[in-house]
Amino acid sequence: MGKTAEITPEDLDLLESRVDLLERVMGEGDGKSPAVGKQITDINSKVDKMLGKHQKTQVLLKRLNELAEYTDPSFIMRYDPANFIKRDYVLDSTTRLQDGAVAAKKIQELSKFVDSGNLKNLNELEKKMGPLTSKCLDLSDKEQEVGKEIDDLLFKWNGILDTLTDQFVAFDTILRSIEEKEEEKAKK
Repeated sequence: MGKTAEITPEDLDLLESRVDLLERVMGEGDGKSPAVGKQITDINSKVDKMLGKHQKTQVLLKRLNELAEYTDPSFIMRYDPANFIKRDYVLDSTTRLQDGAVAAKKIQELSKFVDSGNLKNLNELEKKMGPLTSKCLDLSDKEQEVGKEIDDLLFKWNGILDTLTDQFVAFDTILRSIEEKEEEKAKK
């Protein structure tokens, strides 16, 4: 077990004198500059007045929670196009794999005819291949359409992000210019 330090009366006096000094500086100031508490309340009231005058800022403050939700990583992960693409790819791959497994079974079943040299049913197999080939071509066309739709969604997503970025930059510029004007007024 470790030793505990004893607190001496001198330690208590030192601590009490430091707390008194802090209370004086916070409440009354140190005589050279105004009190810190008063400075904080003055700055807070100036910011409130400054924000209350501008309609765009009021609208922004009202929608701040909504904007915070859009920049929340969990929101982005829920609506991330990359996740949608991955999910669709996996789902499409699942059906392709299942179809491939069924086709492999059929090939295995039909391989006994090829191995034995018995190709009497060749004309029937040709008739079955025609619809399968056309179905493969149709699926390929649909795949290209889905790819175009995904590209369109990604383009729109990037546009939304660019718009939000531009808005935040514009708001930052406006607020900085207001702060600079207020600082110039305060200096005069």
